[in-house]
Parts: sequence; structure tokens; C-alpha cells
Amino acid sequence: MNCKYQLQWYDNIPIISWLALGGKCRKCRKKIGYAEILAEVGVALLFALSFVFWPAQDQLLLLNISEIIKFVLFLALIVIDTILFIYDAKWREMPTKLLIGACAVAAVFCGVSVWQSYNLHGDYNWLSFVLGLLFLPGIYYLLYKISKETWVGGGDWILCLSIAFVLGNMWLSLFCLFISNMIGCIVMLPIVKSKKKKRVMIPFGPFLIAGFLLVFFLQDIIINFMGF
Repeated sequence: MNCKYQLQWYDNIPIISWLALGGKCRKCRKKIGYAEILAEVGVALLFALSFVFWPAQDQLLLLNISEIIKFVLFLALIVIDTILFIYDAKWREMPTKLLIGACAVAAVFCGVSVWQSYNLHGDYNWLSFVLGLLFLPGIYYLLYKISKETWVGGGDWILCLSIAFVLGNMWLSLFCLFISNMIGCIVMLPIVKSKKKKRVMIPFGPFLIAGFLLVFFLQDIIINFMGF
């Protein structure tokens, strides 16, 4: 961002490039910052956690084609969501193209899930799925429209749409809404209080993504505990 140096392929090797360059630009030697290395390490950890907490890990180990497709799509979604996470945290906005990309990946993930359900059970819980789409993205869309983007950003409801596609369940979507807001309150209340301002712009995308990942990884525990 300082000298506008065009990054080469060898500047973009995850973790290795940042360490080799000492966290500095190859051309002007200005510090790059820690967001990049933390994101790269974070994605690696999330990839590992995705395998460990995958809901149908037995099918994944048996190399079930549809399960492998879902797993690959989920990893792709993690990469997109990580970019959105950093973008919203830094600049208080999320690129529309990335949001649409996340929805497209999530929609294909949902399509494979529906196909699996019909193959195994001959049915799919469309009511729960539709209600999940109405509740999670719907609430944020209404907040966005009513407040004219002063309460929540215009991208939040699109991000919620991708989340609802993947969760595919009304109760998990509502739980995601609750967890995301709880994380947001825990993190932001001390910051808002310390700044002593009446109005502080809060990027909510990162909290939605964090809540989504928690609910997805722990969905079996949540469903069993709550009796959904």
C-alpha cells in the first residue's frame, strides 16, 4: 500500500513469504503488518478444525464424493469469509463481489446437502430451511432497510444469506444470530465505553462469521443439547 509494488507469486506463499520477508515489503521495506500472517495462520487452523469437527467425518474418511465436495466448498467459504472478516474489521465494509461469491458457494453447498438428504431419507426439511432463510438474513435486511444503513451495513444481510444456506436449519440460524450478537457485545462494549462517544461504527461482519463458525463446528452438540 505504501510503494504500490505489484506482488509476485513468491510474495504470496502463505506464512512462508511473510516470514522470509521479515514482515516487510520487498521493495520499500515498510512493515506490512500482522493482519496478513494472522489471517494465513488462522485459515490453516480453521482448515484443521473443519476436518476435526466435520459433522459427517466418517463419510469424509470413507471418501464419499458428495461429502468431499461439501468439505471443499466449505474450505473455499472459509477463505472468502476470512477476507470479508479482515475487510470489514479494517474498513467497515464488505466487497459485494465477495459477498455474492460466498452466497454462490453456500448455495451449491446447500444443493449438495439437499441431494444427500433425498438420497438417504427421501425427504428434506424445507420448512426449517426456509424459516432459517427468513429469520437470519430477513432480520438483518429489515434492520438495514428501516435504519437506512445506520444500524447494520448493507452487506450484513447478504453475509447472513450465505450462512443460512450452509446451516440449513431454522434453530441453528437463530442460535447463530444469538451467538454473533453475544460475541459482538462482549468485544465491543468495553471499546465503546472507553471511547466515550455516543455513536461508534461497529463492523458486525466479523462477529457474524465467528458465530457462524462456532455454530457450524458445534452443531451436533447444539442439536443434541437443545433437542432440535
